[in-house]
Amino acid sequence: MTTILVVSLAVALVAFIVYALERKSREESIVWYDAFKFALFGGLVSGGIVFATTAEAVTETLREIPLVQDMFVGSPSF
Repeated sequence: MTTILVVSLAVALVAFIVYALERKSREESIVWYDAFKFALFGGLVSGGIVFATTAEAVTETLREIPLVQDMFVGSPSF
């Protein structure tokens, strides 16, 4: 759980910094609403990716694969 939080916050911070540097390089002001959106969605997407690839989720999925493969044992009868 803490890994998801740390990664999400880190990506959100990096997204904000990249956005701010990009705006400053063009000598434009930061649009705070856009900066918030980039940081929020960057954190949410990265948190989802970390959640989907954690050991618990992968292990649970791998446990269920043999059960699905048992359905396809044998010859078709039609």
